[in-house]
Amino acid sequence: MQTNKTFKNERLTYRLNIVAQQAISANDEIFLKETGCRIRDLRVLRLIDDTPGTTFAEIAKITGFDRSLTSRIIQNLIGSALIERENSSEDARVFLLSTTEKGKQIRQVARRLSDRLEVILTDPLSAQELRALNDILTRLGSWVTSEDYWQALSKETESNFE
Repeated sequence: MQTNKTFKNERLTYRLNIVAQQAISANDEIFLKETGCRIRDLRVLRLIDDTPGTTFAEIAKITGFDRSLTSRIIQNLIGSALIERENSSEDARVFLLSTTEKGKQIRQVARRLSDRLEVILTDPLSAQELRALNDILTRLGSWVTSEDYWQALSKETESNFE
């Protein structure tokens, strides 16, 4: 087994977080230069483009960003004419968000850039290892968002604090 000094901790969640944060940090300036947006801004843009008519609350929930960060990102995207908002006909306090043509174009540029950068990120992996990693991450993602996972956590918490 290889000894790796990259990680100061062997916990899986720590290692996943470090890999993600390092890749995001390394790529963020590239995205800013090529698209005018940071990675988290592009995530919000993509979510709005995928679900036109989505709301601020839905974006905040899906991204996990705090409300003030979500609000700043949305205001920046509106200010850059990448998204637009309109009042809901059902509730005037709610704004429905959608992507502008310019936003759709920026999303496509970001997608092509993301594809190229992901190739660089996964360069040390064989095609078989990359497929396995994607399969494993899909299964873990399904698991941590499942009711069974939350029930298992609840049982673990209850048994350790009784």
